[in-house]
Amino acid sequence: MTDRKLGDVGTDFLFENEHVKTWSLVLEPGRSSDWHQHHTHYLFIVTEAGTLKAEYDDGTESVSDYALGQVVMGQKNSIHRVTNVGSARYSNSIVELKEN
Repeated sequence: MTDRKLGDVGTDFLFENEHVKTWSLVLEPGRSSDWHQHHTHYLFIVTEAGTLKAEYDDGTESVSDYALGQVVMGQKNSIHRVTNVGSARYSNSIVELKEN
């Protein structure tokens, strides 16, 4: 792991209680999220379809197409960022699951 400065999980914080923390992520074409880390298990629900490139702290990357309404489980503790490599705005809702 590098000494990377980590930022927010999403573009907008929405809600938090003892069970979950939720964010929205909205990326215009060519825009990237902050480098960030999810400290708990999480999932995201696609609210505007698109194509994202995911870059990981270990130097690996992948490109994936996401469909409207698709639910994706993320990997706990991975350090990553995503970039909208499509031609239209992409968005999702992120739900971090708190361990009780």
